[in-house]
Amino acid sequence: MLNNLTGLRFYAALWVYLYHAIIYIQELDCLFLQRGYIGVDLFFILSGFILTYVYFKSFFEEDITGKKYWNFIVKRFAKIYPMHVISFIIVAIMLYVGKYFFHQKELKLFPELIPSILLMIHSWGINDDYSWNVPSWSISSEWFAYLFLFVPFAFIYKKNRKVFIMAILFIVMFFIFKWANTRDFSLDNTEKLTNFGLERLFLEFILGMLLGYCRLNFDISRNISLFIFSFSIISFLLLLYGNVGLNVDAYCVIPLCGLIFSLSYPTYVDFLFNHKLLIYLGNISFSFYIIQLIPFFILKMPFRWLDAKDLPLYPLAIFKTLSLIGFNLILAGAFYKYYEEPSRKFIVRKFLISGSK
Repeated sequence: MLNNLTGLRFYAALWVYLYHAIIYIQELDCLFLQRGYIGVDLFFILSGFILTYVYFKSFFEEDITGKKYWNFIVKRFAKIYPMHVISFIIVAIMLYVGKYFFHQKELKLFPELIPSILLMIHSWGINDDYSWNVPSWSISSEWFAYLFLFVPFAFIYKKNRKVFIMAILFIVMFFIFKWANTRDFSLDNTEKLTNFGLERLFLEFILGMLLGYCRLNFDISRNISLFIFSFSIISFLLLLYGNVGLNVDAYCVIPLCGLIFSLSYPTYVDFLFNHKLLIYLGNISFSFYIIQLIPFFILKMPFRWLDAKDLPLYPLAIFKTLSLIGFNLILAGAFYKYYEEPSRKFIVRKFLISGSK
């Protein structure tokens, strides 16, 4: 039913990856990729949408029990924690090797952050900087949503649907207006919206929950879904390139919501998202995202060697880009098959309480 959104996850992960690749391949430095961090915002909205769509009956209509909440948390933990830990360990080893064996003095290591990273609370506003496996800040934010946002908002819905919808709409309007003057959401933003990622998460996750609720209550035709899809793409491009006077980092949530909502229905562009290959890439997209620093670190020295050879710039840039993408795909596929999925199944099997979804 939601295969389109599985393919969309890979596009979002690739967008973020190429945004980070600009540091290593300057020819990628264009406006669209400069905003690649917005792919994380899409992840947050998509997360709220998927969880609401999948768990609506269990949490929004049926009784919420401690057993049910425990099983929900176990499943979410099993999905994110194994890759979070292994990617942190690998990146930490590579950073230590780079700093102390290859004398890369520019590398910043903050050992005091390790406990919060292992607890997945490092983007909860308790740290003043980011370090180690930097992309994991978004995993920390997601973990907060699993623990403290999804079930409480489901409880509000059970008590009063109108209050649920009004609360979400108020939060959406508040944050969009607050963000209107935010310079950007990148790692360099002055408001530290990445180190303290809960602000971004809060709006976008519950906005995704509202989308999930709408998806369950409305049925639209293929023509309407294509219209919403096209309108969302055009709206985002206008925000990005059109000089319309609106901050793309604040208002991008609107076309992103339209994109997710439209692709949750059958459209005439399904072939761009639900092909067997794209579904596979979507399935490995979490590994692709969380291990992305590893290819950067490994290929950094070979890229410097190639840069010194006076090769044609753009053919070299294409080669470097394809090398980065291909290398990360190979790693992500291996991690997904031999570590991520086996670890997830093991944790679920050991800790899930039977008799509840």
